Formats: sequence, structure tokens, C-alpha cells
Amino acid sequence: MIIVASAIFIALFSYLIIPGLGGLQARSRWRRFRKRVRDSALFPEVGFDSGGFDAPLGPHRFKGRIEALQGSDSLWIKGDGVSIQALMSDSDIYILPPESASPPDAQALEEERLPEETPGTLSWKQMTTLQEGYRVYLIGFLEQRDGVLRMFGSRDVPLLSILHDSEDVIPRAVWSGRQKNEYWNSLTPWALLAGSLALFIMASAVFRTYQASLSARLLLLLALFPVIPFLPPGVAFFFVYLANWRRARFLRAERDILGLTAFLRAGDATEEMAGWGDDLPRNTIPLIKSCRRRALISELVAALAFVLGFILNSALTLYILYQVT
Repeated sequence: MIIVASAIFIALFSYLIIPGLGGLQARSRWRRFRKRVRDSALFPEVGFDSGGFDAPLGPHRFKGRIEALQGSDSLWIKGDGVSIQALMSDSDIYILPPESASPPDAQALEEERLPEETPGTLSWKQMTTLQEGYRVYLIGFLEQRDGVLRMFGSRDVPLLSILHDSEDVIPRAVWSGRQKNEYWNSLTPWALLAGSLALFIMASAVFRTYQASLSARLLLLLALFPVIPFLPPGVAFFFVYLANWRRARFLRAERDILGLTAFLRAGDATEEMAGWGDDLPRNTIPLIKSCRRRALISELVAALAFVLGFILNSALTLYILYQVT
């Protein structure tokens, strides 16, 4: 009994707690990313007349192309009529998925026309290998010093760099800036591998000691948990889970696009974003609530399908173990 209780604890810790913590961390990180991008829509854009005397100029946004690398942490970026020096040492660097057939404007939020991929992350070392002319969008604190416009990260406005290939950087970043599946994060593969290996070792020891006892079969079943959802016949429920989870992700993205529109209307949008989403009703709150509600329903259906398939396959696997051991 103690062995089974220990195995259940290992399974819970490896299969649920660690991936769950990683999922919460991933969701929080992407939420901060979307908020920073959304807030930047109200920042002034760096222009030719951004400053005359040396002075801090506050939070700004800047779109341009990579011009040159200077030193170990500095990048020159050229925009329309102005170049700035970006101090990249503490920058978060993302690269947006390739542009699809059309931008994610609020007039036609069609699932097949929008990128599903999550933005990738780059290190500063990887960014230094990019060719001149690559498009970049910067959010940070701007100052003028010695006649040079410099952008860097401050305590209130950390420097954010987004590499892209489109004109609609803000809506695309808000749309795609989310984990495909929060459960599958950087911690999950290692947690599943460690937990499954530990349970296989325990099951092997119990089989040698007690032979084909109920405890031994249960331990072996727990060790097989990571592959249980992908076995027939329950794999059919897994595909239902995937379809509904994908739908929920789409609805959450649509909710955030609608929220971006409401945010721009409430604030003093920059010239580039002014008028974006004007085709939508003036009151987007009902649409946002509808997206949130439908996303929740899709998530619940996905969870139900996953649990049903998992229970079905677990029962079938346990029956097979009784027959072969």
C-alpha cells in the first residue's frame, strides 16, 4: 500500500504538478508579452524631431530595419528618416510567425487566414547573425545623448524587440502571442520522462518481489500514463480534444484582438493604429464576453474528451496487463 501511495505521488508530481507550474508560468509570460505590445500602441513613435537637446524622452515605440551591429550589445536600426541605437543586452527578443495571406484585422477574423504558431524567442547571440535589413519593432525607453537617439530597457519599460515580416506588428503579436498548449511547456518532457522512468523502475522491483500482483500492475499502468492517450481506441477522443482546444485558443485570440480594438478606442491611438477595427460595433464588450464564454465551453469539451479517452485506454490497458502478466 505504501508503494502504491508513493507511486501515485510520483505520478501526480511528474504528470500534473510540474507541467502545471510550467503551464502557469508560460501563460503568465505570454500575458505580459501581449500587454506590453498592446500598451505600446499608445506610445509615441520615434520621429525625426524626437529631440533636440540631451534629455530622457520617455517610453517610445520604433519600427525599422537592422542597419549595423556596434560593440557587444548595441544595434543600429534605421527607420523612416531616423536611426536609433538600441542597447540590447537586457532585451527580450521575439520573432513573429511568417505573415499569412492577410493581416488579422477585425473585419475578417477567419481562422485559416491567421498564424497558429507561437512567436519564437532568440538570444542576443542569435540576433547578431541576422542579415542587414531585417525588420524589427522596438518598445522601450528613449533618450537623446550626445546627439544620438538611444533606446534601452528601464525599470518601468523593459526593452522588447520583435522581429517580423509584416506591417501589422501589433495585432499579429497580440493574436499569436500565446502558448499552443500550456500543458506542453519546457518542463513537461523532462517531468514525464523522469516520472515514467521512476515508475518503471518501481514496477520492475515489485514484479520481481511480488510477481504479477495488483500493485505491480497498477505501477506499470502509472508508468505508461504518458502514452495512454495516444493508444486506440481512446485516441479518437484525443483528436476531439485537440480540435476543441485549438478552437478555444482561436477564440481567446479573437477575444484579445477585440480587446485591442476597445483599448485603442479608449486611448489616444497612434496614427498607424488609429481607425483600426472601425468596422466593428462601437460596443465590443458583448463580443468579448461571447468569445470568452465560447472559449470556456470549448475548453470544457476538450477536457471531457481527454478524460474519457484516458479512462477508456487506462481500463483497457489494465485488462491487457491482467491477461499477459
